[in-house]
Amino acid sequence: MKVLDLGCGQGKTLSLWGVSVADEVVGIDIDESALAIARSKFPIRVYIQGAGERIPYADRSFDRVLSSVAIPYMNIPKALSEIHRVLRPCGSVGLSLHPLRFTLKELRSAFPYPAAIIFRCYVLMNGACFHFFGRAPGESFQTQRGMKLAMKRAGFVLIHFRTQATPEGERFIVEAMKP
Repeated sequence: MKVLDLGCGQGKTLSLWGVSVADEVVGIDIDESALAIARSKFPIRVYIQGAGERIPYADRSFDRVLSSVAIPYMNIPKALSEIHRVLRPCGSVGLSLHPLRFTLKELRSAFPYPAAIIFRCYVLMNGACFHFFGRAPGESFQTQRGMKLAMKRAGFVLIHFRTQATPEGERFIVEAMKP
């Protein structure tokens, strides 16, 4: 299987996503210094610099696209459209996201710093926009309702949600298919 790890950062094991050593993995991230670390950790994989809103691969290049907590920092509708474009028919996408409770925890930890509090309030307002419209003007938290709207708009089907325990804590996961 050919897998795209979108927002791969310094590289990571993808076993929680069911990726095996036999799968061909390509990682994309905007941070070249993180990619250098990823290349040293996983020399068998390919790592390139790029953005989720402009994935530098041809249409129908991947069987699966995965992204661990990177999509919240992108323009979600544009990134989903690009993911849909690079997936082969019947390809799947798996995304881990920021639930509301993550943003509320970040807001609590922002006290007593005014700039941090203002930014977290901005993220909360964007999250509310994302919940109702499936799009937001900047960083946001994600909800099932908002993700379902955004995923359907991008052309995905069989959208389902779950939570998953990871070493970093519980993650909000959305998975879907390209028809």
